[in-house]
Amino acid sequence: MPKDYWKSKEELRVPEHLDLDIIKGALYIHNADDQSQANDRIHFLAKKLGDHKMTYVMAILMLPFLMEIVERSEEYTKYFEERKKRLN
Repeated sequence: MPKDYWKSKEELRVPEHLDLDIIKGALYIHNADDQSQANDRIHFLAKKLGDHKMTYVMAILMLPFLMEIVERSEEYTKYFEERKKRLN
């Protein structure tokens, strides 16, 4: 990545799953005061964004949980054990 990448005037192409509506939706739900408010926000956004975008919103919210599952997997631990051996 060039050093001046962030100063570039050219338009950045954003993948659908990183669309600003999706990021804002995930933050809107994440910052709810309690589970009841989060549920209300989920229903509101589902109507506003539609099923497809809402799937991305919920996937972003689940990402930390999914990462924990992956990090506990045998494949993950083997990969990083082998990687450490190769780097040393």
